[in-house]
Amino acid sequence: MMDRTQRNQEDPIAAAAPANPPAAPGCRAISSVSRPCSLEGRELVVAPFRIERYGLSYLSTSEIRIGLDTVAPGTYRVLAVHNFHAEDCNPCLTECVAGVFLAARRDDDGWEAPERFPIECRSVGVLGVLRLADDSGMTALDP
Repeated sequence: MMDRTQRNQEDPIAAAAPANPPAAPGCRAISSVSRPCSLEGRELVVAPFRIERYGLSYLSTSEIRIGLDTVAPGTYRVLAVHNFHAEDCNPCLTECVAGVFLAARRDDDGWEAPERFPIECRSVGVLGVLRLADDSGMTALDP
């Protein structure tokens, strides 16, 4: 029997790229962009997105900006997550509030899993890979 961490490593959520399928009747629709993440200086910008997974739609309806000045150097997966902390008054029960989690690459070449942190969220897709250099200030974002 495998634990949640093993399942996350064997089930590459990178395949769950943002998509723009038709919304169920009565549900909000949101368009996805071809590049969900970008960098503006030392700030990560995540455009609104929609991901269809597990029979549900995960939506982030507004732009998310994350300042990178306090983030440690390293490589991070920019993960879309089901945000269980956000109060969702949407009457469409097939839509869920999405958020963003930066999952660091661990020393064993695995990735941090948001499910292992006390923030109550679940991974639903990889939006990009962020590489933060040390004092040189160089950053890179791979789709």
